[in-house]
Amino acid sequence: MKFIVAFGLAAALPTALAFSAVAPAAVADAGKANFAKYKSALPADLNVVEAGGWYAMQKLAADPKGELVKLVKDQLKASGGHTDTDKSGTVDALVALLYSRGKGFESDLVDGEWTSVLSRQGKNSPRIQKVVEKTETDKTAENIFDTKTLTFSGITYTPHHRGMLKSFVSYNPTSEGFDKSINGNIVVRRIMCDITGASFKYWKFPTLPLPLKKKGGYLDFVYMDQDIRVTRGNRGGLFVHFRPAFLEKVLKE
Repeated sequence: MKFIVAFGLAAALPTALAFSAVAPAAVADAGKANFAKYKSALPADLNVVEAGGWYAMQKLAADPKGELVKLVKDQLKASGGHTDTDKSGTVDALVALLYSRGKGFESDLVDGEWTSVLSRQGKNSPRIQKVVEKTETDKTAENIFDTKTLTFSGITYTPHHRGMLKSFVSYNPTSEGFDKSINGNIVVRRIMCDITGASFKYWKFPTLPLPLKKKGGYLDFVYMDQDIRVTRGNRGGLFVHFRPAFLEKVLKE
């Protein structure tokens, strides 16, 4: 009996080892193929060294969206939902790879509610944004686009959801900053943004208008599909949003 079991294990072992070797090899081949296919569409300002090098980018190129989703999920679970990140190299690589897919701003896709899941402020970001980022979680920040009025609102809640800071922005897609996909299609990247107002409401107290108005900003769409949105602000901030239903699904996996 022992001989039979041992023989069975010995016979199955090569097959198992072969299968385990094939899967990573297939992923590596897919990464190389995708990287070669989209390399010409990578952003011109990409710093390959800071992004981890060409080899690291090739590995991530097999499924950059899936890798970003996994990074976000792992970080949210490990940090208690906090959206600020210190994985700059990996994030930069994934953002560059997603950019090369040629999926920028689309009115039909952007409409509706989004939840903030990852953010990284730029060197020139306003101090208030940097302070808010430290307390922001996937349950305290959301973004709602209304394509009929060409406006969107940013909503940030205090930790216990008693306070709500709300900003109002009017936007307009522009030809500035556009590029082309590898297939030659025009990709709209930029929307011009004017902050038209802001307010703060705490618990049962009346809403307090805030004197916050600013024109001339913009938001660049690095990547967007039906599930996720990656954008950069004019001051260098990087923002990743998920659709609420998609985020709920991801966190349950």
